[in-house]
Amino acid sequence: MKRAPLLLLLAVASTSFAQNPASAQALVSGARKEAAQVGKTVFVRFTASWCGWCHKMDGVLTSPKIKPIWDKYFVSQPIVVLENGEKEKLENPGGEALMEAQGGKDQGIPYFYFADAKSGKTIATSMRPPAGLLCDGKPADKGGNVGCPYAPEEVAFFMDLLKKAAPKMTSSERAIIEDGFRALSKKG
Repeated sequence: MKRAPLLLLLAVASTSFAQNPASAQALVSGARKEAAQVGKTVFVRFTASWCGWCHKMDGVLTSPKIKPIWDKYFVSQPIVVLENGEKEKLENPGGEALMEAQGGKDQGIPYFYFADAKSGKTIATSMRPPAGLLCDGKPADKGGNVGCPYAPEEVAFFMDLLKKAAPKMTSSERAIIEDGFRALSKKG
């Protein structure tokens, strides 16, 4: 009979924990610690349950061909933000502030950044700079958050980010990741 109160206490504690997600700061700190121990880069991705592009990006990065490559170079840390209604309880406290501090204010999701595990310094974010000029001097391509790389210029930018964030990643490994994202545009 003494086990019943213990089981009840564990059930209440786990329910309480499930309703209080870890703070963004704690999650990133844990990812940095893990990445520093194994010599990897931290990949922080802001996401939400309703975000279709977030799910597509996750699907590419966790696909059987790409996941082993991705995990070889990165410790990935999703941060839940921008939920609505009942789902707001899924958000990681401090997530939106962290996203804003990384240049993601009003940029939509998925938004991501790569960081050095030891220093915490940002290596690169998903913000693609403007490109090309029109005859009036305005940018032909306004750039912006790549989100889940889909369009050819977004995939190319993401591949450049990988060269910065994981310089030891081989060109053949990057090509496999590139194929994964390019396949999204073929699916429509």
